[in-house]
Amino acid sequence: MEVIAGHANTDFDCFASMLACRRLYPAAVVALSGSLNRNVREFYRLHADEIPCVEAARLEPNAISRLVCVEATNPARLGDLEAVARRSDVDVVLFDHHRDERPDWLPQENVVLSDDGALTTTLVGIIAEREPAVTPLEATVFALGIHEDTGSLTYPTATQRDAEALAWCLRHGARQEMVSRYLHAPLGEDERALLDALLASLETHGVAGVEVLLAAVAWPTYVDGVSNLAHKVVDLTDSRALVSLVEMEGRVVAVFRSRTPEVDTSVLARALGGAGHPQASSAMYHGRLDEARAAVLEALPQAVREPPNAAQVMSRPARFVSADDTVAHAMVLCQRHRQSGIQVGTPEDLEGVVSREDLDKAIGHGLSHAPVKAIMGSELVTCGEEAPLAELARLVATAHAGRVPVRREGEVVGVVTRSDVLRALGEPVPEAPPASGVDVARELRALPDIQPVFDAIQAVSLPFEGVYLVGGTVRDILLGETGFDLDIAVEGDGIALARALADELGGRVVPHEKFGTGVVRWPGGRVDVATTRTEFYDEPGALPAVEQAPILQDLYRRDFRINAMAVSLKSEDFGRLVDPFDGLADLRSGVVRVLHGLSFIDDPTRIFRAVRYENRYGFRMDGHTTALARACVEMGLVGELSSARLREELKALLSEDEVGDAVLRLGELGLALAIHPHLAAGADTAALLRALDELRARYAPGEPIWRARLAVLARRLPADELYEWFARLKLRRRDADLVADAVAVAPRLPGVLESVDQPSEARRLIESHDPLGALLALAQSPDTVAAGWLRRYFEELRGVALLIDGGDLTELGLGESPRVGEVLDELLRRKLDGELVGGRSEELDAARDLIAAPAGRRR
Repeated sequence: MEVIAGHANTDFDCFASMLACRRLYPAAVVALSGSLNRNVREFYRLHADEIPCVEAARLEPNAISRLVCVEATNPARLGDLEAVARRSDVDVVLFDHHRDERPDWLPQENVVLSDDGALTTTLVGIIAEREPAVTPLEATVFALGIHEDTGSLTYPTATQRDAEALAWCLRHGARQEMVSRYLHAPLGEDERALLDALLASLETHGVAGVEVLLAAVAWPTYVDGVSNLAHKVVDLTDSRALVSLVEMEGRVVAVFRSRTPEVDTSVLARALGGAGHPQASSAMYHGRLDEARAAVLEALPQAVREPPNAAQVMSRPARFVSADDTVAHAMVLCQRHRQSGIQVGTPEDLEGVVSREDLDKAIGHGLSHAPVKAIMGSELVTCGEEAPLAELARLVATAHAGRVPVRREGEVVGVVTRSDVLRALGEPVPEAPPASGVDVARELRALPDIQPVFDAIQAVSLPFEGVYLVGGTVRDILLGETGFDLDIAVEGDGIALARALADELGGRVVPHEKFGTGVVRWPGGRVDVATTRTEFYDEPGALPAVEQAPILQDLYRRDFRINAMAVSLKSEDFGRLVDPFDGLADLRSGVVRVLHGLSFIDDPTRIFRAVRYENRYGFRMDGHTTALARACVEMGLVGELSSARLREELKALLSEDEVGDAVLRLGELGLALAIHPHLAAGADTAALLRALDELRARYAPGEPIWRARLAVLARRLPADELYEWFARLKLRRRDADLVADAVAVAPRLPGVLESVDQPSEARRLIESHDPLGALLALAQSPDTVAAGWLRRYFEELRGVALLIDGGDLTELGLGESPRVGEVLDELLRRKLDGELVGGRSEELDAARDLIAAPAGRRR
């Protein structure tokens, strides 16, 4: 007999992993050892017929020839099957996802360990390779396991493979509503009471600079799901480490959780005879609560690793400028050494700190020659070399420039920066590009469709100082995207290069002398050529004035660092990346970061662009950029945009492939309210957008996607406000009418269709409006009687047509008159309602009868 088993107190990751192993070992049975977590138990009881399992205690141990163990590097966690696992005549295979806990009781070739956040992820990867059939219910359980053990991809242990495995589950039918139901099961009355008691009993224990919360409660009755309550306490307190001890029915249920590498919960669990992993462990202690508490506190120093201190994480040397040095000089030093700021004074006499952001703003206001002391922050935040990491993180977050000088006997010996803290915490830090520059010639040569353009540019670019691919083109090439625009910037006469390029490619050029730009159209596509330039804004939200400038100034005028890169196309340095603002590092880190503090004030539409990049590439604005975006919105600058620019930004955003997250981001940043106070941008809107997108793709792919989505966002606006807003946006009248019609029809149509009993009547009611209103109604009311009529309309009724026309009626003797339309309408009604099923001849016979019938007997 082959058996699959996991640990007691089975959670969803263990349960899902056992079910996944069943697909890899089809002859094996799943055995449940000990109790199941409450949400797992409720799921299993409901679906037991579809997921056959047996109790481990009911198995005949001597009949077991192979035991597949899940999440049990310590065989004691297998309960009744521990003895079987230790038998030499049983083939034991172990799957776990804690690579650093390699068991010594098994041959290493029988052990499969991974670094995935959830063991289910590891097994889904194996299933994906072998491709056995998986049911939607199994895919749902797999998704539950991954969500639960990775905190829905929020835990530090979550990996890219976990995200990919979740996507695989969705592709194989995982049901999101079931995932939500069992992940977030409501607490019962007893559980709520115990949770309150745990929170009330919390006490803090500091060890080596690390805070550990301990909750110890004696409870009169048994309450299931203590591990779930521990999760709730962690979420509510945002604690880095938690010990939860609950005494009930003569024993202590201990649950340990850690969200920091400094605390290893398995050490604490072993003190009570339990087991687990550094991040999560448990124990069942047969003794008194005070004894368990004392044992945990005694083990706490061994479970906590001494955190790094300032002397270990600081950057050195700490660089200085004098208070009288110019802003420009300080900025040059920051750029040269890639620093976020610089100290003012000397190591022995620290006067202040100035951030690169402050220097950037000063230069933007024409103060490059002003002394640094005019803008430096004089409220100093410093620390000693012994300051622990947690204290450093707090200090860096509060320091004006995000820099904390480290003193030894009063002298500055180093500085702790945000990057230093992030590295020490193991969080991603933007990579700095190599000092010698980066060559992307190979990436360019991998684009065969536009090689003729590159070859032609090399042939004609000799008279020009520099010719570059710029902006979004570079970004998309480095990201491996396709279908990008080809934007060329020229140091010199851009129109002259455009004309030479058109001649070389056998194309034509459309010049725009006023702006120094030209569009080259050639058999392979289009190339946009511009003279390198700088821009300045006379007032916020206005269009920029431009002047010719070198490539570095051209890049500096751009919106974000990921768009402020260029690649040389001249033959002598083809492929050389020009990246003065570390855009490549942001690209690799998935960060959208403004070039300077006034970026959004200069052009508030850049906020929409940032949201688009977040949505399209899965990037995120850094904290400073997010704060600037919110400040710009709060200043009312979005509302001051010209109506046409706001309209085009909205259309561009709503034309992205997926927009649910982008719309949520509009709400988070306050953009939705700035666009219109009644615009809908919450979670319900995101869900409705997904539903409408699916329906539009299935039933009306020709409907402009932005228009359909705009109807969702605008669905709460009264008609008068809707038209007033559309007028301000200068929306085309037809687009405005169609969206307004959909917003008005969608809530009314389901009620009208409820009483319909004939297909012809359903089609008449639905077809009296544009399909967008019907799609929106179906998305909003998917489980109603009306939804049935709407689906039937799109799938069947709208395609029903007569096989005869007015010409046939003329041949039957009916002359031109309103009667022609009346007869055709009646024939179509009969066909829709199933009264005409015999084809063209039957339609002709029915028409003949209608023509001959007296006026009162035509129906």
